[in-house]
Amino acid sequence: MLNESFELKGHINIKLFNEAGELKQEVDKSNVITTVGKNYLAAWIAAASQAGYFMQYIGLGEGTTAATSADTDLETPLASRVAGNLTSSVNVWQNQATFGAGVNTGALTESGLFSASSGGTMIARQVFPVVNKLAGDTIVFTWQITIA
Repeated sequence: MLNESFELKGHINIKLFNEAGELKQEVDKSNVITTVGKNYLAAWIAAASQAGYFMQYIGLGEGTTAATSADTDLETPLASRVAGNLTSSVNVWQNQATFGAGVNTGALTESGLFSASSGGTMIARQVFPVVNKLAGDTIVFTWQITIA
């Protein structure tokens, strides 16, 4: 029997490091793929040419409302989105971004994966337990989308 469907599965890993580079906290969990993100992907694939990178930016926020497929932005976004390093292997696409010292400090509780440095489309969002990023801390977000 032929299976003609595929599914997008999201995953996020968060690592918080102190000024000395020591791991302070790690969060690892599945994330929600949004409806607008799926629509964006379909349009991106159908385009005659793909301008720019696919979902290059990671945004952080302090919202606590559970993520749903209807989300279109972070609940309480912080000022700076960071462009990540994009890679792929087999059926997994990955974006890894580092938020250095002084960038988006505070009680972080949500993150999203975006098509632009501001505005744009959000393909995935997740809420997580509080990660307190101090001014000297560095945080690394690794988003993966598996096409299954």
